[in-house]
Amino acid sequence: MSLPSSPPRSRSSTLVGLLWSLVLIVAVAGCGKKDGAPTASSTPGAAAGAGAAPTLHFIHDWYPEPEHGGYYAAQLKGIWKEQGISVDVLVGGPNSEIEKRVALDPYGLGIVRGDAVFIAAERGLPVIAVNAYFQHDPQGVMVRADSPIHSFADLDDRDVAMQVGAPWLIYLQKKYSLAKLRVRPVTGSVANFVKDPNWITQAYPTSEPYYAAKEGVPARVLQISESGFDPYRVIIANKELVARHPELVAKFSRGAYLGWQEYFRDPQPIHDHILKISPVMELGGMRFSYVKMRELRLVEGDAAKGESLGAFDPKRWEDLGKILVDLRVIQKPIPLSEVVTFEFTSKALGIEGTLPKPVWTEAPIPGR
Repeated sequence: MSLPSSPPRSRSSTLVGLLWSLVLIVAVAGCGKKDGAPTASSTPGAAAGAGAAPTLHFIHDWYPEPEHGGYYAAQLKGIWKEQGISVDVLVGGPNSEIEKRVALDPYGLGIVRGDAVFIAAERGLPVIAVNAYFQHDPQGVMVRADSPIHSFADLDDRDVAMQVGAPWLIYLQKKYSLAKLRVRPVTGSVANFVKDPNWITQAYPTSEPYYAAKEGVPARVLQISESGFDPYRVIIANKELVARHPELVAKFSRGAYLGWQEYFRDPQPIHDHILKISPVMELGGMRFSYVKMRELRLVEGDAAKGESLGAFDPKRWEDLGKILVDLRVIQKPIPLSEVVTFEFTSKALGIEGTLPKPVWTEAPIPGR
């Protein structure tokens, strides 16, 4: 599910670059309507009336799945409409270049990892993190259940399918001295993992283990967040949107938080909708994702650590910035004010940062 980082963009654009940017700004509002991709305007209660506020364009980071359940709940249940805004939910996917698309759209928002916001800031892209989607990025490394690999240090001298150049990979290589680790292309499926007992791949614990088990191969996932590299997964907004229309960002954020609470309270209608718009999904796999999100507390975090729905900890952002400088992913420290705002957290907006009790507590295990 991780996306490749965007290539560097020059801050001194040529005329051709400027013209291309203008074309993208005009086109971005309709990009979610191509190739049959669903948008909020195609669902009940999403159309904005005459004289209403401008429609926000929100692009999520992959194809529709339970990991986006809160946003589809906000859309389908009319929660954003109750907040007085219209939101087009645009489908992401590989090479979506979300940071660029949000930077080019004055009403744009999207999902990225926290480290991507620092990189975007250094490249001069006008985007800023406005709230936390996941308190901990679920990215991990999947091995077979009976694999001798039990820590990241065990990955040395192994072939691993990973995103080349990803900051978390650079971090693992440096921290665990993985000088002999061999990076292989990520295929986007579990086919190689099922065929080859020695295949290791990046994965989400909420997804790939289910599909591996479906093929008769039990798996486990080493969580990158447990290595010390622990960015939030965040919603970014165009800085112009935040500066000129903070009330729209606040309404979007309130709707997102309430949407997550509604999704975890009643997930089945959302899963039924996702099944219609994302044919690769299946109900068993979506229930698996729901349970794993709750087990790992991805959305709400650990209350004992001061984490909650949509919360940000300035120190975690500061620590991440230092790590990225140390890894030379960014060349110099970037002020937090250029990267993140704390005005739209659940606490700042007066939203209770907890989730309802889970509907399901047991994940379906294929083949049992």
